[in-house]
This record gives sequence, structure tokens and C-alpha cells, in this order.
Amino acid sequence: MNKFIKKKSLSLYFIIISFGTLTVFFQINYDDLWLDEMSSFYIADPNLSLDQTLFRHRKFDWHNPPLFNLVLKEFFKITDYNPDYARYISFLFGVLAMSFFGILSYQIKKDNSFILSTLLACISIYIIKYSQELRPYSLLLLLSIINIFLYYKVINEFLQKNSSIFFLLFFFVMISLLNYSTNPFALIILFSQISNSLIRLLFFNKKDKLFFVSLIFILVLYLLTNYNYILYQISFTNYMLSADITNVIDGFYFPRFFGSKIMGYTYLLILVFLILYNKKKIFSDKNNYLLLLIVLLYSYLIPFIYGLLRTPVLHDRYIIFVLVPILILVSCLSTEISSKKIKNFIISLILILTLSNHYLEIFNRKINKPEFKEMIKYIKTKNIEKNIIFYDNTETSIFVFNYLKNLTPTMQSDFNLFQFNNNLPKDLKTFWLICYTPRVNFNCNLSDTKNLELIDEEKKYLIEAKLYKFN
Repeated sequence: MNKFIKKKSLSLYFIIISFGTLTVFFQINYDDLWLDEMSSFYIADPNLSLDQTLFRHRKFDWHNPPLFNLVLKEFFKITDYNPDYARYISFLFGVLAMSFFGILSYQIKKDNSFILSTLLACISIYIIKYSQELRPYSLLLLLSIINIFLYYKVINEFLQKNSSIFFLLFFFVMISLLNYSTNPFALIILFSQISNSLIRLLFFNKKDKLFFVSLIFILVLYLLTNYNYILYQISFTNYMLSADITNVIDGFYFPRFFGSKIMGYTYLLILVFLILYNKKKIFSDKNNYLLLLIVLLYSYLIPFIYGLLRTPVLHDRYIIFVLVPILILVSCLSTEISSKKIKNFIISLILILTLSNHYLEIFNRKINKPEFKEMIKYIKTKNIEKNIIFYDNTETSIFVFNYLKNLTPTMQSDFNLFQFNNNLPKDLKTFWLICYTPRVNFNCNLSDTKNLELIDEEKKYLIEAKLYKFN
């Protein structure tokens, strides 16, 4: 009977993972790349040398470590330098993260609550969103889950003396290094692990010797590989997301994590109730919940303290790994409730609301990124002029232009592409002027030029195009 139940649970687990995979894949290129994604695409050009790639990274993506862009560069060497392929690397990391949610959940509580954890991860709009975006956050989530999983393995198996311990510690150190080298906010997980092991030592006399040995190697390797980056980051007295404090106050980002205020505050209230209801079990050395609670608290507390001492830096996507304690605590602590009525009510409420929100978000999805492809399709249907000038005088226009010229495999053969005021041919008679409107303050206009006649114009989301003719 036990074998049958296990097979049934595993079958359900793989069905849920397959559903999550299809959901992410379904709309992976639903909209075009936005500005930050274009920068990653520009930096990860596989035709560049390593030094050139690192130079571009330092210039245009200085607030992130280079790991993700280097991985993306290698990915493009295998596939092709094409924006349509770019998001598949984030898709891969996202699907693996969904899969590891269940594995980590089962490590924490060895019952069927891992099914609920996996399902909540696979229908999480936030995880799906960043599994479809060309940025490092799906990789950050994946490495954070594996990091926490290996930590549990290390502290629970330190008494075993066998050859596999060496490999376990090696992988724990390497995954930790990669995790913290993806985004410095992941160091919150390290501080949480240190605090958890110190609490185990002081209150439960649990000596996590192998963890503290690993900690030495992790810190040394991290400082050796990220020392200059750390010094550069802490040098800032003002950060680009300093105004984001209003979103922290609004439910600790829960509305952003779960798609709406109703969903966000529902999850927040349920989580608080479950923590209070199960507080004795959380603080028991027989369970594995305490680390998750510490990660949850530190994810807000540490950036808040840094913000008071230095400058506000917190943003929801930087702590995407906070979804790990949220979803796993909700899943596992729900099954700890002794009253079947309360337990079934909470689980049913979570599933009904989350599935409903999932359906609405997927099938009523709105365009929120610039529609370059739609604009190019429109220009092709007019069959008037092959000259396109991209209008943007900012420094970062170079990677928007790079994205534009690689938009389709035939883009450069179908059109003559130019940047505004950059070696334009003297015999140019007519041309389409394309603007990414937020970059030009929504003022895509050359009407002040007396020798130009406006022939046609079209607007798409965040994109404007005007056809001009020289008189």
C-alpha cells in the first residue's frame, strides 16, 4: 500500500511539473524584450571576447554580477544569437526551480505536502513571469532552492562518515558560491543558515560542524571572486530603486508576488495565521521549519537595516527566493493543523483563489512590453520604404538598436537600419523613424524640421513609428 501511495504521489508530482512546464512555455515570447532584457541580450553577444563581454557588463549592467550574462553568452554559442531563443535559458531555470520546490519541501516534511508545494510553485504567476524574462531571477530562485536543500542535507547528515559526505560538502560550497554570485541579496540565505545553526547550537545542542567548516570555504571563495564587485556596490550612497519603499509597506510585496491585492493579502494573512498556530512546531528541533522562517524575516529585515544605514535597495525581484519559505511554509504548515475542517478550508481557499488567478493572468494577459515586432509587421505591410532610423539619443540606445537589428533572421536583409544622427546616407529620401517612446519622453517627432513631410504614422504599445519624406 505504501509503495502504491508513493507511486501515485510521484505520478501526480510529474503531472504537475509537466503542467507548469507547458504554462511557462505557452507564452514564453508573448511580448518583446524590454530595456533590461535588451541589455542582457547585448552583453551576451557570443561573437565577443570574454574581455569585451565583461566590459559591456560593467558599463550597462553594473548592479548585477556577470554570472547570468556569461551563462547566456554560452547558451547563444549553442543555439543562435536570436531574441526568440533568448528566454529559453530562463525557461529552463524556471522549470527546474519548480521541480526542486517539491524536492525541498519533501526534505523539510516527508509527507504529501510536497505535492501542494509543487503545485503552488507551478501556478505561481510571479515564478512564471520571471521564467519568461531574460534576467537572472529564475536562476537566482533555482540556485537558492538547491542551496537550502543542500544545507538541510549537510546539517542532517553530519554524523554519517562515508565517502559521499565529501561530495555533498563540495556541491554545497559550489552551489552556495554560484547562488551568492548571481545576486548579492542571496547572501540573506547565508546569514539565515548561520543564524539557524547558531540557534541549533545554543538551544538544542546541535553541532553543525560540517556547515561551519563549509562556511569558511564559502566566504573565502566568495570574497576572492566578488571582492571588487562588493566594494563597488557598497560605494553607492543613492540607489536606483530607493523610491520602492511604498511597495514594501503595501503588504511586503505580497500583492506583487501573487498578482493582486486580494491574492497578496490572502496569502499574507494565511501565512501569519499558520506561523502563529504552529509556533511550537516551528521552534522544535524535531522539525525543519525554523530556517524558512528566518529566511522570510531576514529577506525584509536585512535590506531594511541596510537602507537605514546606507540607502534603500530592496525590490521584490531581488528577493524572489522569499517565495521558497512562503510557499513551503503555507503548504507544510497547513497539513500540521489538527482540525480537518480548518485544514481543508485553508487548502481549498488557497487552491481555488490561486487557480482562478492563474487562469485570469494567463488568458487575460495584457501587453506590458514594447511591441517592436508588431511595428515591424506593420511597416512590412505598407511596402513603402526599407529605411528605418531608430531615434534615441541616450547612451543605452546601442543595445536597443542591437535588439532591433536582430529582431528576425531577415531583419538586416529586409531593411536598411540606422541610428539617428549616426552616419546617415546623404541620398536618403524617405525613412521610417522608430522610437521606443519612454526613452524619448513619449515625443517621437521631427515636425520642427522644415524640409520633412510626414506621410504616415503608427503607434503600438510603447513604440511609435513615423514615415517621413524629404521635400
